[in-house]
Amino acid sequence: MLPPPRCLPEPVVSSVSTRGSRSRESSPVASTAVPAATPPSDDTDPVAGDGPDDGAALPTEADRARAAQALHEAFARLAPQGSDAWNFLAAFTHLGDRYGPYHPGASALSDAVEAERRAAGRRSGRLRRRRNRAERQPETETSELEEAMGHVVEAFRFLSARVATLEGRLASEDRPVEGAAWLVPARELGPWVGPVVAHVLARTPGGEIVHADCGEGGLLRAITERGATAHGVEPRGAVALRALEGGCSLTIGEASEYLAGRSAGSLGGIVLSGVVDRVPLHALLPLLAQCRRTLAHGAPLVVVSELAGAADTREPPALDLIGGRPLHASTWELLLERSGFAEVAPLDGAAVQDHRVALTAVTPS
Repeated sequence: MLPPPRCLPEPVVSSVSTRGSRSRESSPVASTAVPAATPPSDDTDPVAGDGPDDGAALPTEADRARAAQALHEAFARLAPQGSDAWNFLAAFTHLGDRYGPYHPGASALSDAVEAERRAAGRRSGRLRRRRNRAERQPETETSELEEAMGHVVEAFRFLSARVATLEGRLASEDRPVEGAAWLVPARELGPWVGPVVAHVLARTPGGEIVHADCGEGGLLRAITERGATAHGVEPRGAVALRALEGGCSLTIGEASEYLAGRSAGSLGGIVLSGVVDRVPLHALLPLLAQCRRTLAHGAPLVVVSELAGAADTREPPALDLIGGRPLHASTWELLLERSGFAEVAPLDGAAVQDHRVALTAVTPS
């Protein structure tokens, strides 16, 4: 990777910013700047006291270390270093330093010294003229090359600005506001945990099972209690930290970002819930493609979705701002089949529970 351009500052990731934090009762827009619990209001020990949580199990040091590690991974993933934009700016900066219309380090004094050096080396007579003709040709070619490269640099500058404008416009269409997961929070699976765990463990060929959005980790704990390996993905920082402190393995982020970093055929199963009800359709199709790519042959996929029409019951501002909405079961069947999955069917033993429906599919062997 190229060294960082001078125009971008190094991000500070050694501590977690508390700017924009909210209490548990509010609905913050940011997903990762929310504390896992409301801090104590005074200097008293939050562990000792007569609060309502006295009987709750406190997170162990290992759980807290796991939560801290997840936060560091989230900051590292969101840092600009290594991104396409960062690498382009780095290459563009070096190109501009070498061929651009501006030349860092050049000055009138250095130009004068260079001109004096050239003048001192000149000789009179025919030999001088011959040498000057021989020398002027490379100099002319060099100046023409530098002039042409200067135009190329300027063209890249305008192209970069145009691409940034288009990317920003598309991002605003997909996400008019940040924190959609807070506006349409995923429900815990509740009565679906049993049927989903039974189906996934019966069909998995082995390997890690991923649940997104995992919430506070009820499904993850049920899977690990049965001896399998489970990992969660949760975009809401406060909810994710509570799951981490409860002993779950988890990544703070979106399902699409997490799956993009997994190798092909590395997962033994995927469960999608919550995220499928809030992302727009054009983002849902790439998500299914990532599931298809990362699942091992014969590995199951389970989709748990709200019933179609549930979006009409949302309250503002979610009703106005969130473009994604639950799909009909027949639509899910079509999308799963078109995405390359086989054996698409409703989940056995869970026809309709708490106004949700589940469908299963497998990756062809």
